[in-house]
Amino acid sequence: MKTSVERSLDTGITTVRVAGELNQTSSPAMRSVIGKAVAECPTAVIVDLGELSHDGAGRLSVFPTLSQNALNTWGVPLLLCVGDPALRHDFAAYRTFVALYEHRSEAQVVARAYVPRWMRRWFPPVAASVGGARLMIGEACAGWGLDHLRDPSQLIASELATNAITHAGTAFDVLTAYTGRYLRISVQDGDSRLPRVAGRPPPTSTIMLPGTGRGLRIVAAMATHWGATTTDGGKIVWALLRAGG
Repeated sequence: MKTSVERSLDTGITTVRVAGELNQTSSPAMRSVIGKAVAECPTAVIVDLGELSHDGAGRLSVFPTLSQNALNTWGVPLLLCVGDPALRHDFAAYRTFVALYEHRSEAQVVARAYVPRWMRRWFPPVAASVGGARLMIGEACAGWGLDHLRDPSQLIASELATNAITHAGTAFDVLTAYTGRYLRISVQDGDSRLPRVAGRPPPTSTIMLPGTGRGLRIVAAMATHWGATTTDGGKIVWALLRAGG
């Protein structure tokens, strides 16, 4: 089985394309790919099953489980795109438990209507952009009724923006989304090298130099979850703050 993941800067939607046979061997890998995509808390995850086959309709029961977990755990809608009439027929027993659409465009329209709380801004790699990133996140928190998350989210945005300027040296996009359960803050830059946190924290009296992972330690300490993902031509570093519920 082959899977591919596409993350849209314009909509915040992640699309996972699945091709091949769903069977006992391939099912765990597919669940892992979809689960990781959901855990990044995009505005929605569309799973394109246009080239999926299976060795028994019972295998499709994995999708209701994935859909329920995505919504209940992360607040992220999981939308299935199934164009093949035969495969749609095999989903009949699960239609009550999954969001099923014939065309990806239909799923995209629904996803955009479902989660309107999404903001994106582009910044040049200059020091003033750190303040711009903080301001953007502050505006989002105020607009979405998340004043209690403003300080930690602005600090995370500052550190991620600073890392993009210092280490990537490229223009970058700051993206934030609110799923109802988590506030997501992420920075996408043009450097594919993934960040890492140094293995041991320094003594409290030590001044850490640039490049020692200080910013990521702050992110790791403040965030509920955080991670980094490579993209075509760069990477996304993201952090989640639990909003409650």
